[in-house]
Formats: sequence, structure tokens, C-alpha cells
Amino acid sequence: MKFTRPYLYSEIVEQTRLVLPVLLAQLAQMSLGVVDTIMTGRYSAEDMAAVALAWAVWIPGLLFGVGMVIAVTPAVGHLRGAGRASSEELRQVVSQGIWLALLLSLPLSASMYFLSFHLDLFGLDDVLAGIGGGYLRAIIWGGPAALIYTAIRSALEGFARVRPAMFASFVALAVNIPCNYAFIFGRFGAPELGGVGAGVASAVTCWSMLVPLVCYALAEPHLRAALLRFEPPRIRPLYRLASVGLPNALATVNEVAAFSVVTLMVAPLGSIQVAGHQVALNFSSLIFILPLSIGMAATIRVSNALGGSDAGMVRRATRTALGLGLGLSFATAFVTVVFRYPIAGIYNSNTEVIRLATVLLLIDASYQFTDSLQCISVGILRAYNDTRAIFTVTFICFWFITVPLAWILGRTSLLLPAMGPKGLWIALVVGLSLAACCYLFRIRSLERRHLSPDRQSSAL
Repeated sequence: MKFTRPYLYSEIVEQTRLVLPVLLAQLAQMSLGVVDTIMTGRYSAEDMAAVALAWAVWIPGLLFGVGMVIAVTPAVGHLRGAGRASSEELRQVVSQGIWLALLLSLPLSASMYFLSFHLDLFGLDDVLAGIGGGYLRAIIWGGPAALIYTAIRSALEGFARVRPAMFASFVALAVNIPCNYAFIFGRFGAPELGGVGAGVASAVTCWSMLVPLVCYALAEPHLRAALLRFEPPRIRPLYRLASVGLPNALATVNEVAAFSVVTLMVAPLGSIQVAGHQVALNFSSLIFILPLSIGMAATIRVSNALGGSDAGMVRRATRTALGLGLGLSFATAFVTVVFRYPIAGIYNSNTEVIRLATVLLLIDASYQFTDSLQCISVGILRAYNDTRAIFTVTFICFWFITVPLAWILGRTSLLLPAMGPKGLWIALVVGLSLAACCYLFRIRSLERRHLSPDRQSSAL
């Protein structure tokens, strides 16, 4: 195993080459939600609120589907690393990945269609429920495109092709803005639909994102063969993909749900507490894009190395990804601590909100280290197809540690006087730190099992 400077430098360059396009793609996709919020807010406060609430109903289901389908990335990465990129196995993985996306879009669309008529169950009044329901009935038409896009993007990422997704994301952003303007405000001959128009625009945007990606995939020789010789669904390959994707999808939903529960704990504490918490959470979400992008790059590099049974490259890719994450965490934590007052001021002008937000941003600075480690570790474990470990750790660390500890520290005086949002954020740091430790231990265990001298000559 070689850890000399040229090899490490080469790995850093390779991962940086992957991270930057992934980062830009994530930023572009995040901007889609920002555009929807801003433009519906300019139409009316009711439409903005309804769209925000309907989006909160839609996104867990979509993330579940995405979490299932991204199992295609390590599957293709292993084949590429093993030099089997022209094999029938590749065609099977890509075809079944698209079928999995299509099959998942059916229950996703059906469940959202049903919920669109029953949003009053979430406490929405008739006006908000009507707008939100219309938004859901519009956006579900984009669901199949979003999941097929994820399948093809994952296949391209298995070949370390990350720029097409970046390009497709910018195309989507360019389409989303005029479509929102047309369907929300009734411009360019389109009907004036208000918040429902944002759902129509989102559905159109999903298809606009898929088209350029398909065009690029058809230009990639190996994927062109898979797409043009598309095979029917097969039980065993679908089962293999689903068995890897399901724990990953459940882990994603676990994390999203746990953060939602922690946020709900703040609600009864008053508007100042909620606003301060939201400032820190929103800023943390922006920073999270960095380790998320590194984790996606790590999945690509480690899966390729595992496919080629290259133990040295596996270890280099793993340690480089974790090192990059920690290095960036030091930089973002420094910025957070030094500029916490200006950061809080961007979000809110209320003195009390800024005072609370600056305290939470200090906690957030330490949170960034553990969040980075756990996020990148998840990307590495996905490369091993070890998604059951990801699910187990998230379930235990979030639901048995983070959520109960958040309630104890934030809302009760069992251990200390109730700390409010500060207690909730401390619980998040504790839970994520424990998760990061568990993931690192698991990675080390997998390295010993898969990369021992007597296993290096065999397929991983």
C-alpha cells in the first residue's frame, strides 16, 4: 500500500475534480427551492405557506425513492473498477435501476395524490389545504422524471462522470425561473395558478433536468448500449438493488424525520426560539452541501477501488475523503465563529433572535466536524454496499439518543435546567458524534475484512 506524497496528491486532485461539479449541482438544485419560495411569496403569503407545507409532505417520499435508486452508483462503480464496464452485468444494473425508479414512482405518486385531498389532517385550513393539494397533484407528474434522473445520474457517477448532472441542474434552474413566472403569475399565455403553478413548474423542471442527462448518457458508449438495449424488469437484479437501497432510503427518512421532530420541540417555546433555531439550522444546511459532495465523490472513488480489488487505493480514497472533510470543517467552523453576528443578521433583524442565533451558531461550529465525518463515512459505506449498517446506526443514534436527549436537555430539568434550543443543538452534536464514531469503526472493520492480504486477490 502506497501513501507516498505523489499518490496522496493524485488522490486529492481526483477527488477535488469530482467534488466541485457535485457541489455546483447541489447548489443549483437547492436554488430551485429558493426560487419557488421567493416567487410564491411575491404572489401571496398564503400561497408561500401552502407550498412550503406541501413540499414538507412531498420531500420525505421523494428522498425515500432517491435513497433506493442511488444503489446504482456503487453497483456500476464496482463493475467499472473490475474492468467489466462492457459486460451484460452493466446493462442489467442500469436497466433494472431505471425500472426500480419507475416502480417506486407509482406508490409515491399514488400516496401523494391521496394525501393531496387530506392535507387538513396536518392542521391546514381550507385555503392552505386547497392550494397545497393542488401543488401536490401538479408536482407528482415530475416524480417519475426525478427518480429516472437519479438512476441515470447514479450510473454516470459510477463511471466518475459528474459534470453532466451539474449541467442538467443548471438547465433545470434556467427552466424553473421562467416557468414559475409563467404559471404562478399567468404570464406568456399560461394560466394564473398561484402556488399550484409552482407545482406545475417543478414538474416541468424535473423533465427538463432528465432530457440533457439522457442525451449525455446516449453519448457514453457503455451506457448507450444499456439504454438502447433496455431489458424488461427481472426479479433477482431488482431485489439486489432494492436490498441495498432500502436500508439507505430508510436511513435517509430516519434522519429527516428526527430533525423534523427536534424542530417541532422548539415550536412551543415561542417565535424567538423558533426563529433562532431556524437561522442556525438553515445555515447548517448550506454548509452541509460540502461534506455531502465529498461523500458522493468518496462513494465513486471507493467503489471503483473495491471493484478493482485495489486495497491501497481504497485506503487512500477513504482517508483523503475524511481528511478533506475535516479540513473544510475547520475552515467553515472558523468562518461560523468569526462571522456569526453578520450571518445571523442576514436572516433576521430582531435583536433577541440574533442573540440566540449567535449562541446556536457557536454550537453549530462544533456540529460541523461531526456532521462532516458522519456524512462522508456514509458515502464510504455506500461504496461497500453496507447500507444496513447505515440504517442501524441512524436508527439507534437518532431515535434512541438524539431525540430523547434533545427532549431532556431542551424541554425538561431532569439533568440540567431546561436549556431550550441550546439543549436541542447539544443533543444533535452528541448524536452525530456517536454516529460518526460508529461509522468510522465500521469502516475500519470492513477494511480489515475485505482488504486483508488473503482477500486482495479476490473480487470484493
